[in-house]
Amino acid sequence: MEGQNNDFGHESPACIIDEQDLSCSHFIQSVANLDLDQCSPSPASDPVRNGVKARDEVPEKPKIFNVRVTDPVKVGDGMGAYIVYHVIFNGYDQPFKGTSFHVTRRFSDFLGLYVKIYNRHHSTGIIIPPAPDKNVLGSTKIKMSKDISLENEFVERRRVALERFLHRLLNHPVLREDPDLREFLEFTGDLPRSVNTQLLSGASAKKIFKNVGDAIGKIAYKMEDPDDAALRSKYFDLKFEELESWERQLKRLHSALSLLVSSNQDLASSKFTVSRTISQLANVEEHTGLAQALGRLADTEEEVSQQHAVLAEAELTYLVDFAHDTLGMIQACKDALDERVKAFRNWKTAEALLRMKREQKVRLELAGRYDQRKMVGLDAEIDETTKRVEQEQERFNNISSIIKVEMERVDLTRFDDLKQAATGFLEVMLQNQEKHLETWEAYLLRARSIN
Repeated sequence: MEGQNNDFGHESPACIIDEQDLSCSHFIQSVANLDLDQCSPSPASDPVRNGVKARDEVPEKPKIFNVRVTDPVKVGDGMGAYIVYHVIFNGYDQPFKGTSFHVTRRFSDFLGLYVKIYNRHHSTGIIIPPAPDKNVLGSTKIKMSKDISLENEFVERRRVALERFLHRLLNHPVLREDPDLREFLEFTGDLPRSVNTQLLSGASAKKIFKNVGDAIGKIAYKMEDPDDAALRSKYFDLKFEELESWERQLKRLHSALSLLVSSNQDLASSKFTVSRTISQLANVEEHTGLAQALGRLADTEEEVSQQHAVLAEAELTYLVDFAHDTLGMIQACKDALDERVKAFRNWKTAEALLRMKREQKVRLELAGRYDQRKMVGLDAEIDETTKRVEQEQERFNNISSIIKVEMERVDLTRFDDLKQAATGFLEVMLQNQEKHLETWEAYLLRARSIN
């Protein structure tokens, strides 16, 4: 995320793929082995990153855990139906060494976990990974629909999103120690139902919390000086600009990918229509050899239709949903910056209150007539307010430091997230293209045998 103009345009040797070998398998291997650390700008050239250790100097850390969300099972029928997911966790190194858990969880359990973690850690400046959207409309369609393929597609997308959510939580050095996360992974029974998740998804809940907090803040506090050096630093200004630019580009990418998926879905539907039409033509063809060839062509077109549908589903799962989740991470980063602004407001509000009480004391002293008990009470209030100012200033400084660390961590992990999404899609695409080729080659042999 550092150096937004260089992040994706920097031509490092590690980012260049040999043009002489354009095979899909070689391309996938190139992406899998891509040293994305070299594709990012050098920290030494970034004045904001001075003093931060370069990425290529940090040795690769061993895998300390593996978490999978598998085997979704539909329970019940109609509007009362829900999906249960198996969560399998294995720990390989500290702090998870020797641990292994296998539990079943509903989607609402994941949302409840998000709400608990958000409420506990968000005010400290920690960037909370967003939970997948609840998607009430999609869930209702699945509950009422008898279309197995539609149900499988929706559930698989949600399964991948939930697994990605858990990975982000467990990869965080602070959130992985959260007691609610531990309970989520370790408790073998049913978790208590969280009423906060009945109508709110993680994203909508976060948005409501943010809007309410901002509204209260604007009513209670008026910014005295928007150019205050304590609030406006070069680092945070740059980060905010990067987030804005990153968000704009990702929204365009998400829109383009959504159109691509829609086009492939339309292509799959058109191929299926062509298959049915050719099949009807084969039924009325009098020439036996040609009728057989047309029948085989109809079957081939139907197989190709299914392959296009699989590719569209992979694009939706690995690319569109990844872009959507990344937009959620950007919003989480913005929310963390908002917490810093709120901490600044609280600090300045306390300072204004302290200044008012001191002025009140001076006026009483100048008047020469004042109640001694009232003066003693005012002194006590001044002492208390002074402590509050110091506490709010310390909180502001702490939250600023935490957000810097969090931004650096997000900047590092987003490359791995992108590589996993890209390689996951490319593997599916390669298998799909190989089947596509085999399908048409098999038909070509049949077509050449027509007399």
